[in-house]
Amino acid sequence: MEVDWASLHKILSDTTRRGILELLAERESLSYTDIMTLLQITNTGRLNYHLKALASLISKDKAGKYHLTEQGRQAAGLLNTFPERVPPERRLTGLKVMTAAVLILLGLLLIAAFAGALYVAAPITVGTSNHASLGPEAIPQNTTVFLFDWHSSAGAFSLSWSAASPVTIFVLNQTQYDALLLSHTTGAQSPPVLSNFTGTPKAWVAKYDQQSGNVSLSAPQGQYSFYAWSQGNTLLDSFGVAQSQSVGSSLSPFQLLYAAVFLAVGALPIVLAVSILTHRVWR
Repeated sequence: MEVDWASLHKILSDTTRRGILELLAERESLSYTDIMTLLQITNTGRLNYHLKALASLISKDKAGKYHLTEQGRQAAGLLNTFPERVPPERRLTGLKVMTAAVLILLGLLLIAAFAGALYVAAPITVGTSNHASLGPEAIPQNTTVFLFDWHSSAGAFSLSWSAASPVTIFVLNQTQYDALLLSHTTGAQSPPVLSNFTGTPKAWVAKYDQQSGNVSLSAPQGQYSFYAWSQGNTLLDSFGVAQSQSVGSSLSPFQLLYAAVFLAVGALPIVLAVSILTHRVWR
């Protein structure tokens, strides 16, 4: 019987169908279950598809076993004469792996270099956003002395002071200061600033009983007032408040375009490496 070589080429282009023919040529007859087991096929629909494609090359007897037809024996003979080989261009050689590794490393280095260049062009700097201090301040016995008001941004700020003898430093927020001011109001008039008064505040954000100190206080953004009190006559040599915060320099549109272009350039070697490893290029 004449063989249709065009159809045969299409049929034998699949490795599973080639395997079925080779098994039947070797074993002469196999059941459906035998074929599934020997070829490790778990999907019956897949096997049925391939058996249907081999309809002109195999036949099924009454016992349910498959055999090669005359055309099937000729096709199996062709498989023995021209065995399937893995195309050399599909093999992942050591040279390809090494080239891909070098390309990936190059891409990562380029991306790191561009990121460093952008950091230099627009660095994140840390600077003092606010600072206030005063020089020597006399504190009479059992008297609370107003130091100054200070506006704080959100976050932590630091206080430092030094005195000739023990003092108490009070930190009041705006609400506490207003209540203190109201408590010292006489008649209808309230003092514009409550500077010195006998005794101590009744409420505060923080209180420090130290002759000298350097502390950090975390508080929400707002207006704060600082007072100092002493049981006896003393001198507050110095008092200061400071706050630092990170200030990031924004990127200009040109710098953003620069970043996008050069990050893409850095990504190109990595994309090429993946293409080599997946046989999309360098076949």
